[in-house]
Amino acid sequence: MGLAVLLGCLAAEAKPPKKPKPSPPPAEQPQSPPAQTEQAPPAGLDGLDERLWHYQTDAARGALGRFMDQADSNAYVAAAYGRVLEQEKKYGDAEGRLRKATELAPSDPAPFVYLGEVYLRQRRDGDADNAFRKAADLARAKGGSEAAYYLGVAQQRLKQYDEAVSTLQGASGPSPALIPYQIGVTRAFQENWTAAAEQLNRAVEMDSGLAYAYYYRGLAQEKLGRKDLLVNDMERFLALAPNAPEAERARAILRAVRH
Repeated sequence: MGLAVLLGCLAAEAKPPKKPKPSPPPAEQPQSPPAQTEQAPPAGLDGLDERLWHYQTDAARGALGRFMDQADSNAYVAAAYGRVLEQEKKYGDAEGRLRKATELAPSDPAPFVYLGEVYLRQRRDGDADNAFRKAADLARAKGGSEAAYYLGVAQQRLKQYDEAVSTLQGASGPSPALIPYQIGVTRAFQENWTAAAEQLNRAVEMDSGLAYAYYYRGLAQEKLGRKDLLVNDMERFLALAPNAPEAERARAILRAVRH
């Protein structure tokens, strides 16, 4: 019996060892989503926003020229190009560029505001409202005084005038003059002409090249019966922005006043 047990043990030791079971492949780790393109100008592109506010369209296009290879990858360049095209009244092309900017920076409210403006130029009010509502939602989600500027503009365009003024009063605009300018425009839309003129006075004191401030202040001067000031403002607007969409209306107002 002892020998049999010994032989059994030896036979067991002679068996080849069992192969270990292969380990299951490691679970794939979820990949982080690609970083979103920021709505920020590339290095070396300074002063473009100011040229656009001043309606210096040719100068803005010239400054943007050497950065056009980034128009499909940089949200700021895409949006700026769209704004140039809007000022050139190429609204279909402007829409395409601004839609690209919203794709590159989907959490940034600014491109949606500019896209809404183009839709208004195309008289696509429903699309414009959708763009402004999207901008407002994004601005609220983003928070901060800079986002509040775009929230205020979106509210203004959505005819939420008192909310727009309240928001803009706590905002930090791309330029300080744009805060009283946008408040003044809001008051003009409300037909509160005295308040509109007061805010637009502040805007042009802060930035004498802000073309549309003269246009809206001129409308206020007309309603307030200040014909001499109306003429001055509309002439100044036409000197700064002779090809703007509202230029023909400004000329018509001047003709009516002078005859």
